[in-house]
Amino acid sequence: MTKDIYTYDVRCRTCRTMFKVQLFESHEKNLFLVDKKDWYCEECKKEYFSQQTTKLSIAHQAIGFPKLNGSLKMVSWAEKIRAELISKVDYLRKSLKFENDDEKELSGKAFDMFFKEWKEKTEAKWWIDHRKMTVRNISKRVAEISELIKKE
Repeated sequence: MTKDIYTYDVRCRTCRTMFKVQLFESHEKNLFLVDKKDWYCEECKKEYFSQQTTKLSIAHQAIGFPKLNGSLKMVSWAEKIRAELISKVDYLRKSLKFENDDEKELSGKAFDMFFKEWKEKTEAKWWIDHRKMTVRNISKRVAEISELIKKE
């Protein structure tokens, strides 16, 4: 069964030029998308993503992460992924409960070492390859680092 392809005229949110888009959902759903979504022409889309990438890159560099290497598209995608993964780590870190100060200190050291590992990852490809990392994966790695610290 082939889906119908519908073509719609939309207006760029930034420069206000008209251009065509093709959508593949039902006509009713497409009309909703055409009306509600912020559309960007190719030139404005590149500028928008460049601005977003720059913002994320500056924010990451402010917390000690290096600039990423790769193509413009890969770096843009990787910066977004890195921001999501950092948010997952922050969520995990804030959700932990400790029975005493020693556990809290050990956890702090483990998270610092975990971030140190991540700060060595300068290739956009690495972040893209690890985009499906879950809080559980992060928790497991932090626990491994904690065990290594205990053995020292």
